[in-house]
Amino acid sequence: MKKHLYIIVVLLISIMGGFFIQCGPGKEEPGEEPTKKVEETAGNPGYRSLQISPQMVKQWNIRCAAPGTREYVEKITLPGVVKENQNATFMIAAPVGGMVSAVKKDIGDPVQKGDTLCILKSPALLEIKTSYVKAFQDYRQKQENYERAKTLTRIKALEPKERMARETEYKTAMAEYFSLEAELEAAGIDPQTLQAVKTAIQQDDIEKARTFLTPWYSILSPAAGKVLARDLNLGEQVENSKILYEVSDTRELWVWLDAGEKDLAYLEKQDPVLVETELYPGERFPGRITVLMEKIDPGLRTVKVRVEVENPRGRLKPGMYVRGLIEKQVKGPHLVVPTDALVKLSGVDGVFIAAGDRFFFKPLEVLEAGTGGYAFVKGLDPNDKVVVTGAFYLKSEYALQGEEGE
Repeated sequence: MKKHLYIIVVLLISIMGGFFIQCGPGKEEPGEEPTKKVEETAGNPGYRSLQISPQMVKQWNIRCAAPGTREYVEKITLPGVVKENQNATFMIAAPVGGMVSAVKKDIGDPVQKGDTLCILKSPALLEIKTSYVKAFQDYRQKQENYERAKTLTRIKALEPKERMARETEYKTAMAEYFSLEAELEAAGIDPQTLQAVKTAIQQDDIEKARTFLTPWYSILSPAAGKVLARDLNLGEQVENSKILYEVSDTRELWVWLDAGEKDLAYLEKQDPVLVETELYPGERFPGRITVLMEKIDPGLRTVKVRVEVENPRGRLKPGMYVRGLIEKQVKGPHLVVPTDALVKLSGVDGVFIAAGDRFFFKPLEVLEAGTGGYAFVKGLDPNDKVVVTGAFYLKSEYALQGEEGE
């Protein structure tokens, strides 16, 4: 069946005619049968050479040319995974224990700095607030007693021993007051609120003091971003220091790439990187290398490379698998052939080379194919006569002769 198809193709080409260029030397007399001879190629063990007549060279429109040259840019593709930008990610814990009375933000919700994430009912916090108010009052009283004692001591109306006792009481009260104030600030109560409470106490403003002395505590977002994780339920009793939320600004993410030892020579800080994922074919996200880890993984023989990537539309998600594309180090002129010249024999890339009236297959390493219709290759000699058109017929003939030889 294959032989019949082959004969039909040859007849059609003969009828169509056209302009043909002969690659190899040699002529045939009119009416003489075209010759096709197969023999082993000395320079390429395991591959046979083809001897094609000039008439067939014309009919198959076989043309040859020397390899061209073009500037070659080394391109590296590294696998990686998207991670949160740890410089813009916050793990938000409960500063005090209490019961979750309201959940205001959920996973995926955008937040601004100061937005309420949830509300706790915390008797423990109320106890600290109450102790703080008492400590402030005690501090004020002890301060007044100490100041009076200093005055009385100067006029010799009070023994120095008594003055020292009042000084000790004053400084002890001051330590207790400052300690509780620091504890409330650590719990997230801002200094302005505490100052307002102290002013209300001094002015005997009962309503403001009552507003302060409640068990309700709002956990606020420390920055703008998105809620990436939530670990609480309504009515749950949470312990002090439990992580309740993860909030991160996802407009800029980190991509951790795995680079092999051989790739390290091409990588430097601030090098541009294009990140792509199969989820968005044809879309690339620009970034830059910010960290090259110092240690090489002893098992995988790879090193981690951190790339900061802009993500304004939120298309990239933490945990997503991606590839990093790096173009680096423009090399000198490199040999190229037209992509149409490339053929595969038994899964091996190569081209057909003309040598006299013979054609033989030359295996090549294809560095990159498809750039403007050319392929960068390794393994050619600049003086090789590469079959640039008609290689398909030579491949078919090669396969056909192989079947005849079986």
